[in-house]
Amino acid sequence: MPNDQTEQDATRLLGAFSTNHSEARMVSPHGTDRPFYPSWADAEQAGLNRVRRDTAIRWLVENNMLEREGEPESPLDTGEGFYSKYGLVFRITDAGRELLEETSERGQA
Repeated sequence: MPNDQTEQDATRLLGAFSTNHSEARMVSPHGTDRPFYPSWADAEQAGLNRVRRDTAIRWLVENNMLEREGEPESPLDTGEGFYSKYGLVFRITDAGRELLEETSERGQA
């Protein structure tokens, strides 16, 4: 299980993605491996501010837990929608799903 703050934040954020986005779940009415659009509610559910959210997403992308599917339309977009320099649309990878299963089995997600 992750033991530093960034890894813990990333694990909580990944869990929020899985909970809040049916298309990000392993069993979904949309099929598996559908891209999803993160929202601010995900970061709020994980207890993260903008800086910690961006750091967590960077960790997830760099550790192949999330993969980018699209680039932000406007890098200056800071409104209600989600903006991250790491991308706008993501998929949870197999490695990300393994982390979700691990944390779920331990009751930590």
